Amino acid sequence: MLRVGRIPYLNCEPFFHRLTGVELVDLIPRRLGEAMAAGRLDAGPLSLMDYLRIESELTPLPYGIGCPTDARSVLLFSDRPLSSLGGARVGITGETSTSVELLRVLLALRHGAEPAAWVAAEEPCDAVLLIGDQAIRRATGGPPAPHVIDLGLEWREWTGLPFVFARWAVASRVPARERRAFERALDGALDLGMAALPEIAARRRDLGWSAAQIASYLRNFAFRLGPDEEKGAAEFVRLRGQIGPRPC
Repeated sequence: MLRVGRIPYLNCEPFFHRLTGVELVDLIPRRLGEAMAAGRLDAGPLSLMDYLRIESELTPLPYGIGCPTDARSVLLFSDRPLSSLGGARVGITGETSTSVELLRVLLALRHGAEPAAWVAAEEPCDAVLLIGDQAIRRATGGPPAPHVIDLGLEWREWTGLPFVFARWAVASRVPARERRAFERALDGALDLGMAALPEIAARRRDLGWSAAQIASYLRNFAFRLGPDEEKGAAEFVRLRGQIGPRPC
């Protein structure tokens, strides 16, 4: 039985709501990437940055978290606009590096802004980047911010392309027959999950959204990655190559 990483965010629910025949291990994106790299998992929806780091050890699947327009759960809560964050202290989530790198690309190359410091999300800061369910909860009931910036929408408005936050892959050491069987199971589970959005919504009212809002949110994603998503991912890799590593 394959050990499969499950990210416990709302945007991954359609994949896992009806997925059977595997052992599921709940992990935030950063920990899932670490587990895949260490060989403790056989498959999972890797944060794009984690996928790129260990790409040579993986067999990609045509599924992921593609964002054609606004992400709604990758949000920067800021005292000022993006273009005014030069010299600011920016707090960042510790759950994934993909959204952090997207923010760095947007600040450096679209807005020409260089923060003075990157700090943990819980430290005093002028802006804080949150993702997943944490971002949704902050947006629906947390402390207000003068500016709430959706990084998926920022990327789309700048490049005209969707952003890919996560990509499914299977460890290449898994035999081809098992990989193909898992891909078929995942494809079927996704269809069943999208058909069960009312059930998912009923279970996830903890986020402060109505059932209609949850269904709209999930229908907004491209869970099957096509040519546009591939172009978006390639463009991110190209642009990220133009900036250096994040200062510690």
